[in-house]
Amino acid sequence: MYTARKGPGRYSYWLMLAPALVPYLLFKVYPFFQSIWLSLYEWNGIPGSPRVWVGLENYARFLYQPPFSTMFWRALRHNFIVFGLLLVWSTGLGTLLAWMLTQIRRGAGFYKSIIFMPNTVSLAVTGFLWSLMLNPQFGAVNALLRRVGLGALAMPWLGDSRLALPTVIAVNVWHGLGFPVLIALSAMLSVPRDILEAAEVDGAGRVAQFWKITFPIILPTLINLMALNFTGAFSLFEIVFVMQGAEAGPFYSTDLLGTLFYRTAFGGTGSTASGMGLGAALAVVIFLIVIPVSLLASRIRQRFQVEV
Repeated sequence: MYTARKGPGRYSYWLMLAPALVPYLLFKVYPFFQSIWLSLYEWNGIPGSPRVWVGLENYARFLYQPPFSTMFWRALRHNFIVFGLLLVWSTGLGTLLAWMLTQIRRGAGFYKSIIFMPNTVSLAVTGFLWSLMLNPQFGAVNALLRRVGLGALAMPWLGDSRLALPTVIAVNVWHGLGFPVLIALSAMLSVPRDILEAAEVDGAGRVAQFWKITFPIILPTLINLMALNFTGAFSLFEIVFVMQGAEAGPFYSTDLLGTLFYRTAFGGTGSTASGMGLGAALAVVIFLIVIPVSLLASRIRQRFQVEV
């Protein structure tokens, strides 16, 4: 008959988990609950300064009390636009490139290296370099367009409120495109070859093989990528901050919840802490938006899981 192990041995798995669990609890779980508690106060962020209990007032100011509500809903709309762009440009283009790599017989490794190479560069460096290349006065992009006779397409890419957000997201996609390509490619290579060969014998072309066989099998992986796009869209900050500044110009046309949080919690230029309670409330709202979608994506992924 089995008896529970006694002595220090039965706690050994906690000792093995401790190196990862302790930092996670200290730097992830504790700050999150601290943010929830802080969101119920009005506090300027200066240690030793008084905290004033306001309850849910910080949430109300973001949701329906101007001017904070105006900034919040505008930034939230931009985040959903970013998610749509990432869905098409990152997941869609990444899947297409991954499929094209599976069709290449020679030199596939070279193309993989070219696609993944931007991932090895810091996002801050990428944003700075692209800001220079997109400069309307001396940037390489407009100069190249003029050189090839497409001067009419030369635009103030980061100065036009209609183009700024898609331009910044295009740079972000260019930087991280290697990741969805790598994930989609690994999923495609896991598709059993005998199924594809049987379809080819039956007369199915490469495109038909993809839509009828490969796509249903890799769909759970693509759903995971979509969920990552959603969380990525709502955690995006660095590339906007580097290319457009904390004010997310022009005229807040690239403002996201991440940049709004930065200005709210640390001030417009980041030099003073002016609204830690408001910033914490915004962080909690972002969490409440992202987590349900992530859980829903997990359920959908399980539903479309294909056994091969």
